[in-house]
Amino acid sequence: MRRALGAGLLQGLRRLGWRDRREPGAINHVSLGSHCQTAQILKTLGLRTWSAPFDWIFSSPGMVRDCLADDFADLLDRRHYESTPLPERRAPNETRCRHLLYRERHAIPFVFNHHDPATSDEDYRFLQAGVRRLRAALDRPGARNRLYLLTALPTEAETVRAIRDALSARSADNHLTFLHLHQGERPSVTELAQEPGLDWLRIETRSPSVGLRFADPADDAFVTDLIGARGRFPARS
Repeated sequence: MRRALGAGLLQGLRRLGWRDRREPGAINHVSLGSHCQTAQILKTLGLRTWSAPFDWIFSSPGMVRDCLADDFADLLDRRHYESTPLPERRAPNETRCRHLLYRERHAIPFVFNHHDPATSDEDYRFLQAGVRRLRAALDRPGARNRLYLLTALPTEAETVRAIRDALSARSADNHLTFLHLHQGERPSVTELAQEPGLDWLRIETRSPSVGLRFADPADDAFVTDLIGARGRFPARS
């Protein structure tokens, strides 16, 4: 009874124009990995309002390409999951679950860090909800989506463009900003390609990524400002 009343209230609010900001809307900024730092930057900028699957897992550009190619079927297939034995974890509540297919195909030792969808139905439902939201954003006609992939992993041009092409094939206006990290003497950015649906940037920072941030706070500020500037949508004519 209470659940039915709650659902009715939500439907009424939506008819009045209210939107749950924890769900995709007409404009969305979404992390495509390759780990949680990208989502953290979007949150710092006030651009991230809902959770997608790549916000909280370890991935790679090749894995993102594969997830888009099969519409996340393998990511959601629990037959590929394996809980990490405690002695093999980095910490008791870290690197909790492997994805055996992506470990074999992309050399990702642990996909799920703080969650274990192999044994926890709640964690699996959380993953399912993130995939549902991302699918909804990508497939919403008229929606404008900025998707960001930040990685230091070596990546072939073919993989970058395959991700762009898979996003472009969906119904929304989906734009990929691919940020390829390298260490250098000073923070800098070089534009490798600017094409329909794709900005591909080489980013140099003095320090490496150490999880949610860079080791040098100046690098954090530089990359955050860069993503903030790239996140502005041009006015529609």
